Amino acid sequence: MKIFDAPAPNPMAVRLFVLERAGLEFDVETIDIMSLQNRRLAYRKINPRGEVPALQLDNGAVITEITAMYEYFDEIAVGGTSLFGSSPEQRAETRMWLRRMDLEICQPVFAWFRNDPATLDFYKGNRLPTPEAMVNQKVMINQALNMLDDQLEGKTWLYGDRFSAADIHLYGLMKMMAMRACEWMLLPGRENFLAYWKRLDERDASKTALKGFSAHVAV
Repeated sequence: MKIFDAPAPNPMAVRLFVLERAGLEFDVETIDIMSLQNRRLAYRKINPRGEVPALQLDNGAVITEITAMYEYFDEIAVGGTSLFGSSPEQRAETRMWLRRMDLEICQPVFAWFRNDPATLDFYKGNRLPTPEAMVNQKVMINQALNMLDDQLEGKTWLYGDRFSAADIHLYGLMKMMAMRACEWMLLPGRENFLAYWKRLDERDASKTALKGFSAHVAV
């Protein structure tokens, strides 16, 4: 199988999941999103939506949504420990936290970024910014971060002591955004969240995931 990778948040989240899960092997093709290679016809024959990452299976089937890719990798990985959980309760808890992080923080941050007129040249007509929405979006993101800071009280990870796909999803999607566009997410004041983020930063897989994959991966 092959992953179509790129230097962007969604692919980084999948790279991080692969590294944390281990027991996986596949080929990699890197897509140049800066020149919008993902929007060209050749790539859209693989993924008509023009999104990265995409996972092409040996039978030709293509999986594109990153949470679906997490679950597929979690099921086929050889050995190791599931990042969704070992019981129905743990898997439900993981999916609950993953959905919260996606709906309340990650997708609003992406929407905030895309609504900045400064992104016009980057998207080259593939996104229509709505700058007047940015203030309300930033307020909503900060409200969600405030709630998360409270919910992290006394906990190591979102689920407690169990590191999961939900932690990977939040950090994997937001790390590059916090580095380059949304530094305000990490301003002082939310001490629980900042300590949680520091723990994520210190994981070996987090450092490796930022670098991208080689042409063949076996972890």
